[in-house]
Amino acid sequence: MGAPQARLSELGERLIDRGWRIEALTALPNYPTGSLFPGYVAGKTIVENVGRIRAVRVPMWPSKTGMAKRLASYFSFVASASAFGPGRCARPDLLYVESPPLFIGYAARYLSARWRCPYVLNVSDLWPESAIRLGLVQPGTATRLAAGLERTLYRRAAGVTGQSSEIIDAVRQRAPATPTELVTNGVDPSRFGRDKADAAARALLGAGRGPLFIYAGLLGWAQRLDQILDVARVLPAAVDARFVLVGDGPDRDKLVRRVADERIPRVTILPAQPPERIPALLAAADVALVTLGASIPGAVPSKIYEAMASELPIVLVADGEPARRVVEAGAGLVVPPGDARALVAACERVATAPALRAMMGAAGRRAAETLYDRDHIASTLDRFLRARLGAAASCRP
Repeated sequence: MGAPQARLSELGERLIDRGWRIEALTALPNYPTGSLFPGYVAGKTIVENVGRIRAVRVPMWPSKTGMAKRLASYFSFVASASAFGPGRCARPDLLYVESPPLFIGYAARYLSARWRCPYVLNVSDLWPESAIRLGLVQPGTATRLAAGLERTLYRRAAGVTGQSSEIIDAVRQRAPATPTELVTNGVDPSRFGRDKADAAARALLGAGRGPLFIYAGLLGWAQRLDQILDVARVLPAAVDARFVLVGDGPDRDKLVRRVADERIPRVTILPAQPPERIPALLAAADVALVTLGASIPGAVPSKIYEAMASELPIVLVADGEPARRVVEAGAGLVVPPGDARALVAACERVATAPALRAMMGAAGRRAAETLYDRDHIASTLDRFLRARLGAAASCRP
């Protein structure tokens, strides 16, 4: 559950189709609740199949709140992966390592040396830069040390992939000699679309009573979902629109309390749903809301691709590359982070213009089928990883 997990799982399945054998070294499942999922035993390593991928799940101390606790959680996985990985995993030809959290890089370096194989780092967000921008940490000795780790990981990697052009540009500045490749997030268009809506999804959302805006994903601090509640409070009564938030995360309880305390009838907050139900829920809605609370260099929310494939117009709160991708596709309206008036105006405009919704939805679907199809992205990754393997082999004595 979660964007990186879904992306890596789907790419792994497609790499299997292209001749790779894939094994995942990961933690016992605990995201996004910060608690171990039922059926798993704390401290016990589990090996199971997720689709066709063999998953080696090692212990980790889960936590969802507080930077100190999160750091402890990250480092507990670093220690656990380093300790249990060599005994439970087959020796790989190549490690493909997800960042953030950046500190997984310590395990990557250790395992790369232990297994005598190269690693390729996949960068989804620039750390520590993103953490500083979000106000999660303050610049100082710790962030300087993290930035040093970041440069070292880039420079020692056999290659680096990044989900946005901004990330790739930043990596090239820090490690000019390291090969890089843009591997955007994407979507399987066949899994999404207007025809995926069903009666259960419509009933859960309460669809059919005016334009329905949906946010489905992590209810976290970085998304600043309070701004959706703010819109719902001040939207003119004549605008018949409703807002549904679907998910779990560290801000869920706070959002639920605010809806109750302020009596915001336009907003419904639903529990997280199984990933296989998301296409039906998106198809039953009318508009996708994708929000960021601040400008985060290189961050492109994966939700925009699923919304495009679902033929949903997007109201995006972001700037930089995600804004450019939505605008270039003609798939929605873009609002700068922090501009509350502009967000209200955008929601009102989309809610009252069904023809505009249809036009933007169709444009988004075209982009999903051409630019962001997961099969095309997997082929790009396959070529890059094979090239890195070839380069590593040529350097051996």
